[in-house]
Amino acid sequence: LAVYPKMVLFSLTGAAIAALLSAPNSVAYLAPQLSNSVATGKSRAFLATYNTKTSSSSLAFHNVDNNNPTQGISALTMGFMEEFMTGRDDQTRKAANEKYLAELQKRVERINELEASIEELGDDEMVAKTEEFRKRLAKGEDINGQILEEAFAVVREAAWRVIEQRHYDVQLLGGLILHDGRLAEMATGEGKTLVSTLPCYLNALSGKTSFVITVNDYLARRDMEKMGQVHRYLGLTVGLIQAGMNEEERKKAYACDVVYVTNSELGFDYLRDHLALSPAQTVLPGNTGEFDGFCVVDEADSVLIDEARTPLIISKQVPAPANKYRAANTLAENLKEVVHYTVDLKNKNVILNERGYKDCEKALGVQSLFEEPADASGAWAPFIINAVKAKELFNKDIEYTVLPDNKGVGIIDSFTGRVLDGRRWSDGLHQSIEAKEGIEVSEQSKVIAKVTYQALFRQFSRLSGMTGTAMTDAAELEFTYNLKVTPVPTALPIARRDYPDVAFRTREAANKALVKEVVAAGGGSPEGRPCLIGTTSVMQSESIVKALAEEGIKTELLNALPENAARESEIVAQAGRPGVVTVATNMAGRGTDI
Repeated sequence: LAVYPKMVLFSLTGAAIAALLSAPNSVAYLAPQLSNSVATGKSRAFLATYNTKTSSSSLAFHNVDNNNPTQGISALTMGFMEEFMTGRDDQTRKAANEKYLAELQKRVERINELEASIEELGDDEMVAKTEEFRKRLAKGEDINGQILEEAFAVVREAAWRVIEQRHYDVQLLGGLILHDGRLAEMATGEGKTLVSTLPCYLNALSGKTSFVITVNDYLARRDMEKMGQVHRYLGLTVGLIQAGMNEEERKKAYACDVVYVTNSELGFDYLRDHLALSPAQTVLPGNTGEFDGFCVVDEADSVLIDEARTPLIISKQVPAPANKYRAANTLAENLKEVVHYTVDLKNKNVILNERGYKDCEKALGVQSLFEEPADASGAWAPFIINAVKAKELFNKDIEYTVLPDNKGVGIIDSFTGRVLDGRRWSDGLHQSIEAKEGIEVSEQSKVIAKVTYQALFRQFSRLSGMTGTAMTDAAELEFTYNLKVTPVPTALPIARRDYPDVAFRTREAANKALVKEVVAAGGGSPEGRPCLIGTTSVMQSESIVKALAEEGIKTELLNALPENAARESEIVAQAGRPGVVTVATNMAGRGTDI
């Protein structure tokens, strides 16, 4: 009642109604409803509402046939409960955010009042401010007190002097939200990268490293080169972690006050630190292999939700029984779906049935597929299941590609279409796909260290994030990471029209509507508007290109397959020309470039 003061919903089963009737002061007229349901074999699902303002209640009954429940209607089947709870959650969250932003606005006004006095300071005095703040924090001053407003005012002035970008009031709001350990939802183009300089500077003054997490090496380097100038001007050290760096370079970079790093590089450094034999071999700050500092995750929805369960794995190579993989592949080719196994496309799994097991045991001449053979090469069951998976679930040039000169199998990222260099499937699946393609079976990997992004980022003592789309995942972010999502108003009113989503029953219907929309916008004609179509997979992007081609519309396909990689920058550069239609697979950070 405290959370939802206007209405409470109940949907009770017959047993629950019986329990209610046995209680004192039960509602007398429920008895005939219950006895009627017992006599007729029909349940009476009901929706009970209680209004705390008027102290009045009401009941609405709906017949549900016990023998054919789908013919009846209940509060749950009508979706009332889900819609009501979700709607109330959103309303409660919105009201709380408005109150929170009003409180922060007072702090923004105080930061603005300091601007005139900070402008008077010379360059040396600005650097001296950093030392002054450090001493004050060392003496025990509260980082959330007066020092916060002064530090933000100093960073704003430094950014204007160094890169000629002055933080808008809404960007100060975003900085305050991040410092509070929340997730700031800021629209594309509102300057999230500049916002991160505010809390990173302040938290680095405490002597602990501030981390800025991005989704790829390019963005990490770009942000460090531009925003790092602001931190360096104020006397802080700035580090950058890139793929290919050696241990010493990484250690030196992590020792800096502010570190720009990708989520994957941070994850693998964490795993390597936990495999180190002594503190001297670790690279993360503190030489403990743990995180103790402030962290801002850029494109937080992509990192913390989309890839949250993706495990990062360090493995070692051990010899693979190539003959067994080839034999399992030959056997899988002769097994038939439904007769020997079922395919679970949703969970990417195959399940052998009883006949499948028996026929395999007969063909291999073994008592059981689960028995360990004398040569200790492993039971047959996982080899056969992986071979069937390779046959049914993994398609060449969609999930994987054969590398040039048959040098192995490369995994294709379903989001971006890029070949993931150095990545391999675990548990023998990679070798099964190699056997299927008839190339040399490589050594198999044995997992020695593993972590998910979810487990990785929950270790930070102070975690925050920023993205353009987070309210849709607000409940999940709050539950998993204790990150409250706060939308930040735009600096200027949004001129773009944001239309509601449109849902279709089939992919074909959606594609037809999409093509119609592109035609209406003049896509493909020299006088038309430029069109950008985002897709979730390489396969979907290619089907849309095909549908547009049938209408005579020429498109540029940006899906990072090897044949398109060389032209990627050219495609991006031309995407805004009149009438150009660009189809791109989803990639965080790419939309801004276009």
